[in-house]
Formats: sequence, C-alpha cells, structure tokens
Amino acid sequence: MKRYDGKNAWWFLLIIILYNLIPIITLFLFKDFSNGFILTISYIFYYSFDFLLIPICVRNYIELYDDHFLFYYGFSKKEVRLAQIRKMEKTHSIAASSANSLDRIYIETYGDELMIALKNNDEFIEDVKHRIEQLRENI
Repeated sequence: MKRYDGKNAWWFLLIIILYNLIPIITLFLFKDFSNGFILTISYIFYYSFDFLLIPICVRNYIELYDDHFLFYYGFSKKEVRLAQIRKMEKTHSIAASSANSLDRIYIETYGDELMIALKNNDEFIEDVKHRIEQLRENI
C-alpha cells in the first residue's frame, strides 16, 4: 500500500479562513449586540459548516493498492478498481469536485467519474498506469 496525500491549495485554505473571519470582523465593525440570542443561534448555524469544511482539508488522501485505490475525502470513502479506469488525465478544470486545488486529476471509470488533487499528481498517475499494466499482464 502506498499513500498519496491530498493537496490543499493556498486559495482554498484562504477561503476557509475568510469564511470564519468575516462574521467576527462584521460583529466588531457594527458592534450590534442588541439581540444576543439570535446572534448566538446564527453563529452556531454559520460555524456548523466548519464541521464539513475542516475534515475535507484534514482527511484528504489516497491509499493505492495493487488492484484498487481508496479515496478518503472528509467523511466519505470511495473505492476505485484499477481495472475499471477508462480515462485518467491531469486537468485544471474549475468544475466543483472533491478536489481542494485546481491542479487535479480527472478519473473516469465504467459508470462513474472523479476529480482528485494530490501533492504528487504525476507520480500517482504513473504508479496507477504501471499497476494497470501489471494487472493486464497477469490476466
């Protein structure tokens, strides 16, 4: 098993930081504490989205095995069989996806597609291609 860590682009992390700072800055700029209960409930609701945002930065990696890989992203886990891969290429698409960077890998399988961003995209692509060749030789 080989592990490939996911890539978190600086702009992606900056968005998350700004997302968390804007309400605090706004509160201190306007200094309106008149309705504390509504303000507290609003902040709890607003910051509850961090429960989804932070895990996708921390739990973002791939475990590559001989015949498949497991993609961990936030609370999700996806298994992709190497024999099912139809297309795999680097892309800089801005399409919404499970990738925290624009430096992405597009993977198309029979019946599914996926975008991932890894710190070592080129190494991962070469490793997967090599393992697919080995699988074909062993058939």
